[in-house]
Amino acid sequence: MTAVPQSPPGPGLTTPSGVDRRQAIEFSWKRSWLNGIQPAGPQPAEVTVEQVDPSNHLMRAAGPVLDMLTSKLSGTRYSLLLADRDGRIQCRWFDDPRLETVLDSLGIRPGASASEDVLGTSAIGIVLETRRGIAVHGEEHFIEPFQAFSCYAHPIIHPVSKRLVGVLDISGTTRDANPLLAPFLVRAVEDIEFRLLDQARASERLLLAAFQAESRYRDRAVVALGDDVVLTNRAAGDLLAPADFAALRLLANDLDSAEEQRTRLTLASGTDIEVCLAPVQGARAATLFRFARPHGPVRRRTASSRPEPVDRPLLIEGATGTGRSTEARRIAPDAVFLHCGEGSLRDEAEWTARLRDQLSGSGALCVEHIELLSDAAACALVDAIANGRSMVLTSSPVDELTGPRAALAAMVVDRISLPPLRDRCREIGTLAMSIIREVDPAADVRLIPRVVEALASHSWPGNFHELRAVLTHVLRNRTAGDVTLRDLPEEYRTVRRVRLLAGRERAEREAIVEALRAHDGNKARAAGELGISRTTLYARMRALKIMP
Repeated sequence: MTAVPQSPPGPGLTTPSGVDRRQAIEFSWKRSWLNGIQPAGPQPAEVTVEQVDPSNHLMRAAGPVLDMLTSKLSGTRYSLLLADRDGRIQCRWFDDPRLETVLDSLGIRPGASASEDVLGTSAIGIVLETRRGIAVHGEEHFIEPFQAFSCYAHPIIHPVSKRLVGVLDISGTTRDANPLLAPFLVRAVEDIEFRLLDQARASERLLLAAFQAESRYRDRAVVALGDDVVLTNRAAGDLLAPADFAALRLLANDLDSAEEQRTRLTLASGTDIEVCLAPVQGARAATLFRFARPHGPVRRRTASSRPEPVDRPLLIEGATGTGRSTEARRIAPDAVFLHCGEGSLRDEAEWTARLRDQLSGSGALCVEHIELLSDAAACALVDAIANGRSMVLTSSPVDELTGPRAALAAMVVDRISLPPLRDRCREIGTLAMSIIREVDPAADVRLIPRVVEALASHSWPGNFHELRAVLTHVLRNRTAGDVTLRDLPEEYRTVRRVRLLAGRERAEREAIVEALRAHDGNKARAAGELGISRTTLYARMRALKIMP
């Protein structure tokens, strides 16, 4: 592989504080190599192109500024690229028609990705990683065909949310490199950001108008959510807890149509309530919520509606860490608990004899982790259930059981299936506070909505065990006041916008995540294991919201 170029820094823009331009390019080369990027670059047939919406908020803000830039650059050999926050090219401009063929051959076209994990080291790719402007000259590009160009790029930061919304890039041949292009580009970005601010103000006005129109009935709970705006009337303030607003944002993220939708939501208080939500027309990322008035007593959600005491066999199934033991203890707190793992760690005959003694009695009994049972012990339980013995069993998902263990599970028709934590994202605030009270009953903390959103967006492969570990970490440093993103371990601070996936999509997402984990993030190797091209892998990662 070609070594990182040792050419002296050319003219360009700034890089992150404490990291000079040279270091930023070196880090980018390392990431490109880990991503499996080939120096020859992607072939045109491999480039995935998605539909570009010319009316999106970035294009509306940048359009007049780009018109101004193209008029000033007319007659030059420079080209312009505008990419969104994901690196997807929104538009391109060039004055020389011969550049069209060149750009097409390099995969630089509207709808294609210019991110670092597709095109390696480039000005746009580094800006997406660092949020700082930079210039990349000649052989500093990772992909060899790009080494004929010098590129200047600068991030477009939304003036209200302070989030990266896009990247503006100006490119030319290496012989046309000019340090004056840097301030020229920065000024253009400032103009785009000013127009984004105007858009935000207009969007907020529409959101406020919709909220006021809906709030004319004082007894109706109404909430309006924008990117950085939350409006509530008094009825909603009395009804909702901070954790509920994170659940509302998750609902808004899943709102795919322009039509009004209705759903049921369990609030942090335990109240089950019907909510109607609809996008605010003309406003960006704005949703209006109306809540039905609760009638009668508040219904509190429990893990199951199982009557107590247990008078027939019950099976609690779920993946490791989904709360099987907790649910079993809630249902049968006075039961004798036997852990099947002890039979494999100690004398198997002694443990099986102990099991038979408990089965001969009539007291409440819970047998945990039946997937670890020996054949003899499983057969003993089958006989006991056949003779009318009541008990609680906990197990891994029943479709993973084999032999006598599968036969045992099949005999228990009364079941509680506990979903993985990632499928309970709308309850994450309530679940987290419950764990906090268990870990430290004296803690007087509040999870701010942004923290609940961050927790809800995590995939939680370790389920409740992982969540408990995260919250234990938080409580080591904070036992009172608001828990903020800084209190979370670093890898849990990012709020990822992952929509709720269907079963097939979830399975596909899990397969990709597992392949990436097995190959330490190397996308070329992961694609090989999955039997797909690297370009297809990139496309599916974007569609399924898998972070690189």
